Amino acid sequence: MKKVILASIYFLFVLLASCNDNDDDHGESSMADLLGQWSDTYDQGDGKRISSYTFMGDSTYEFRSDSYGFNGKPITELTGFSEVSGVFEVEGDSLILQAAQSEGVFKSKFWIKDDVLHLEYISYPADAPVLTQMEYDRID
Repeated sequence: MKKVILASIYFLFVLLASCNDNDDDHGESSMADLLGQWSDTYDQGDGKRISSYTFMGDSTYEFRSDSYGFNGKPITELTGFSEVSGVFEVEGDSLILQAAQSEGVFKSKFWIKDDVLHLEYISYPADAPVLTQMEYDRID
């Protein structure tokens, strides 16, 4: 019961934090601003991951994540990758991604500032929902 109460309090805190007066500080970004390629590099000690989004004018997108240097390989060697493609739409400050391989959707708040794409969404690790933000640099 204590875990349920703590989880409820945490959920309310995240909800209240996401409804503050600073929501409009990011300005407005449109679908046209989103078009192009975006990338982020994440060093993970023994290797690195490079994730990239490509948004196209026909409302399709591609996401690719490349892993380098894992399993004792040199940091310059590709050791794994994953790809997802599908369609996207923009509704106000929300970006909605529908992968071709699944029926689920990924929805996040987005904004672009200084050629950096910000995605803000709730992730669900094992113990409680977490407000998560990712940043991708424009590469085209």
